[in-house]
Amino acid sequence: MNEDRRSHQLLRSSHKRQTVMNIGVSIGPYFDRIETVPDAFEYVEVGLGEGERPIGEVDVNSIIKRLDQQNLDITVHLPYYQPLATAVETIDSATLSYLDSVLETASALGATTAVAHPTRRGIAPDSDQFHDQLHDLVEIGRVHDITVCFETTGYAGDLALERVGATIDDVGGAICLDIGYAYLEAGVSGIRTLLTQHSDIVEHLHVHDGRHRGDTHIPVGSGDVAMADIGSLLQEFIPEATATIEVFTDDTRHLTDSRQRFVELTTDIDSQYQ
Repeated sequence: MNEDRRSHQLLRSSHKRQTVMNIGVSIGPYFDRIETVPDAFEYVEVGLGEGERPIGEVDVNSIIKRLDQQNLDITVHLPYYQPLATAVETIDSATLSYLDSVLETASALGATTAVAHPTRRGIAPDSDQFHDQLHDLVEIGRVHDITVCFETTGYAGDLALERVGATIDDVGGAICLDIGYAYLEAGVSGIRTLLTQHSDIVEHLHVHDGRHRGDTHIPVGSGDVAMADIGSLLQEFIPEATATIEVFTDDTRHLTDSRQRFVELTTDIDSQYQ
């Protein structure tokens, strides 16, 4: 990452409103939404790479300028359509090579966090091949000064929540706790167990509500997720994690309302805007 860009990002962060958590919003591959992001958010999380925004279409200097004009930082979500690990070594090698290019672009944009799905095909979750692939991605991230956070996407068919902590700790990575997915998969007790045992590596959150019938990424407060109970756990274990509102809508009212509801559950309301 360009050192001038890094220094500028740190300076900008120091002037932002003081909240316990740094809260951003997902805009997916839709970079045209940068200018419409409400002032309440500190950063955008963008989808970069295959199936999202192709890296060949990313004008780094232009996007940096637009982010600066909106006083926004940036976090990146890595592509996930191709499983990270498979039974074929040449495929896995090519996947890491491509993700290296994505992370290089992410770093140039100013990102210091990248979210990845711990996906696999045709191999066991405790296999050396899977663990080696996760570890190698973490190391590639470090080369680019980016922390790779593996998301808790067991509800969507990836690595089970009960395995995430030990697995990611073993490979030296960090965790993105997806609150909606984790709750639908394992309830408050599953989230409590993860945070009790591995809160030291849970650095990032995806925040959205969900329903047991299958709805996900809906506004906070509109589903079945026990946000109040989870909020108290976040206060106790990871009060300084970054949090992305991952509600799939371009209606800014739903986004800002979800942020406010989340803030009320995870901060001292009397001091959140001081």
